[in-house]
Amino acid sequence: MPRVSVETVRRLLAARGFDPGAGDDELLDAARAERHKLGATLLSLWERDGRALTPAQRAGLAAHRERLELYRATWQGLTEVAPAAFVLKGASIAAHYPAGVLRSAGDLDVVCASPDELWAAAAFLLGGGWRVAAFTVLAARPGDTVIGQLGPDGTPPCHVLVEITRPGPDPAGEELAVGLTTAEIVTVTSRPPYQLARPPIPPPAANLVALAAELWERDYRSRDLLDLALLVEQLTPESLDALRDGLNRTGLWPEWQTLTDAVAALGWPLPVVLPEAPAAARRERVARRVRAAARWSHPVRALAYAAQSGVERESALADRASDLLHERIGAYRALALGLPLFGVPLAGGAGANGSASGLEFVRTGRSLVALTPAGSYLLAAGACRQEWIDSAVDGIR
Repeated sequence: MPRVSVETVRRLLAARGFDPGAGDDELLDAARAERHKLGATLLSLWERDGRALTPAQRAGLAAHRERLELYRATWQGLTEVAPAAFVLKGASIAAHYPAGVLRSAGDLDVVCASPDELWAAAAFLLGGGWRVAAFTVLAARPGDTVIGQLGPDGTPPCHVLVEITRPGPDPAGEELAVGLTTAEIVTVTSRPPYQLARPPIPPPAANLVALAAELWERDYRSRDLLDLALLVEQLTPESLDALRDGLNRTGLWPEWQTLTDAVAALGWPLPVVLPEAPAAARRERVARRVRAAARWSHPVRALAYAAQSGVERESALADRASDLLHERIGAYRALALGLPLFGVPLAGGAGANGSASGLEFVRTGRSLVALTPAGSYLLAAGACRQEWIDSAVDGIR
């Protein structure tokens, strides 16, 4: 397996088209790119190797360290209010980097053992000046441990994903973000999330499944390959079985195969092999096509998927789909079908300041409102009209 070094970074970049003969300035620029995410790692390696850094490089490295320290302090506080929670990816992977070598930190993904711990963690952050940036309700799968967080009558139990943010140490840089949830793996919004086995599986296995899940939303990054190479070295027979179980639960075999093929192309032999992976990946690709056809053949689901397309980009078709879903079907039925709903914060209504003791649903006409300790939210499958928000506030006063 690779020794983490400047040469390792250069090799990872070269495998994706970077000129291996380019100078150090070009190397650093490339390492910082989104498709690599190795800028902090390269700077810390240069420092470890005794290279004299420029003032700008020292400042950049200091900013990375400050960000990591803020996340460390935040996590320490969270463990006091949610002692059974655990971190997925992030610091859990960084612990396997050599001493003094940094892994860049985008956000802090925290998996809570229960809804009560999730709300306690949210309250801790909000009391410290953080704010809710996104709130999503997602149907749970049969057997998921979300007792006490039930949906309305006729709906499955629900997972909640709460993204809480605050300004980062650099005013011009990224925000700090903490994602709180009761399920480890969120792939696409058209499908419920996956909760891995309970009690929590060994961290190396959970992180490897989570790395594979990242490929649902984007191409793999060079950092992902380094992470995988370091994590597989930590697998024991127990955690290898847990990895296999996690991939079977989530169906992430094609993504796993993509990552391991990319690592193998670097000439890094993996110390563990899942011989069933190629065949499992082929079967899963076929199964996905069948499931996609079935989902789109259901008129309500198809309407919800069209509405969801407007959450990230404006679209007249998506707006019309949202209108039809709200007026003809209602968010309640969408949730009963297992579709995710996105929260729009409500101000001035009952529970708007987080007076609820847990997740509570209120139906107002065809609207569905979630009352939570972290505020109240109108739940919608896509874009939301102001009149729906005003009506929901009036309905829960």
